[in-house]
Amino acid sequence: MFMALAPVASAAQTSATDLPNLRALSQHAQVTAMVVRLRDMKTIAQINPDSRLRPASVSKLFAASAALQQFGPAHRFVSRFTSHGAVRGGTLNGNLVFVGKGDPSLDNRHLHELVERLRAAGVEKVTGNLIIDDGYWGRVPCLTEDRCDARDKASHSYSAPLSSAGANFGTVAATIYAGSRAGNATRVALHPLALPGYHIDNQVKTGAAGSRAGVSAWRTYDDGSVSTLHLRGSLPADYPPYDFHRAVTGAAAETARVLSAMLTQEGIRIGGRVQLRSGDVNDEGQTIARVKSETLAEQLIPMMAYSSNYMADTLTLDIAADRQYNLPLTLTRAAQSLEALSQRANQFAYPSKGRQPGAIFDSGSGLSLGNQVSARDLVSLLAYMYHQNALFPAFYGSLPVPMSAPSRTLKHGDFDFQTRLVAKTGTLSDPVTVRALSGYFRLADGGFAAYGIIINGTQADPKLTYQQTVTAYQDDLEAILAAY
Repeated sequence: MFMALAPVASAAQTSATDLPNLRALSQHAQVTAMVVRLRDMKTIAQINPDSRLRPASVSKLFAASAALQQFGPAHRFVSRFTSHGAVRGGTLNGNLVFVGKGDPSLDNRHLHELVERLRAAGVEKVTGNLIIDDGYWGRVPCLTEDRCDARDKASHSYSAPLSSAGANFGTVAATIYAGSRAGNATRVALHPLALPGYHIDNQVKTGAAGSRAGVSAWRTYDDGSVSTLHLRGSLPADYPPYDFHRAVTGAAAETARVLSAMLTQEGIRIGGRVQLRSGDVNDEGQTIARVKSETLAEQLIPMMAYSSNYMADTLTLDIAADRQYNLPLTLTRAAQSLEALSQRANQFAYPSKGRQPGAIFDSGSGLSLGNQVSARDLVSLLAYMYHQNALFPAFYGSLPVPMSAPSRTLKHGDFDFQTRLVAKTGTLSDPVTVRALSGYFRLADGGFAAYGIIINGTQADPKLTYQQTVTAYQDDLEAILAAY
């Protein structure tokens, strides 16, 4: 008599499907993880797939998906100069109004092009005021602690304030030039060069050639009118230009300063004052000049690669404005569109589970601590987008391949990890460590799988190391790639 025996899985498959490193970590940290083959939604591996944790920047997957569905990959955002006045003999008789429509990538290059187009339209002088109108969203409250703090002091660029009339990702840009020899003074240039409203407190020294470079920079807003850029440290002689960005006090006010400098450089005189207004952007008069952004599909690539909080939250607000939510917008209310998307995706991916609530969002960036997302939420979104034939190429193409990603978090791992994955990372350090990774990978048979991993520290063990988190999920994903 013979007894039929079940086939024994290989050691590689057993290790892969068990996620041993993440499972060990889940004994003293919060872990939600899921890996699914998209062809038939077969679960390859999972740990607490329905536990919702703080997701950090993998939230941007939802912001990108929602924006693609709202606007389409080819959408371009338009920024305008308008006026109720007429242009005669090189003079605009009336106010010049800059109307911001929430372009996430509006920068000095685009603003300079807009000013040049104004000059080409025959405007050499404006009798009225220069008005910056951010009424497309209304005045958006700062919401997160980092953004609220940035009104007075900013040591980073990620905490940039939000405005539909904002530019340069809500930051001020500057470059430090080292001297040609040790002991020489360094030089600082703002962009644009004649940018008003800033005092430079530069104490960066030029060190000996080959010495170590180290610079710290922060911005303060002290007297209610002028910001100070404080610079400390040392740059070796003949060191390449050192570029940095810091969050500004107010995004619309910064756009006003940039445009004032550019109009002056172009020889266009403003007879009145510079004003900020939050009015009806659809009743600003005739368009005199306009500039278009790159396509949404093109914008998503740097947003994902550099994890731009400003771009993700701008897109979230743009979606709400386009859907005509009541003004002024708040980021929390605007993020309801992401919650609705998550609910649709969950229902699409797992219809047998019945009506399911979606993930919880306070922002599209993940900078806020109120976002709560599970691994199943992530996998459901990825499955949903995989089946959107018109949108999937742009969505998939926005996610970095580790081998060519700027993130140092993705720069390790074996060849399969470096080349078969596309990934969005997520990181927060306070009040507990958050590490997350989500995206797609190619199966050996050419198909697609989706994965989502979120790790949170706990009150008892709030700080987790790189080895405990990144190395753990990397090793487990490498095992899965080897097995599948």
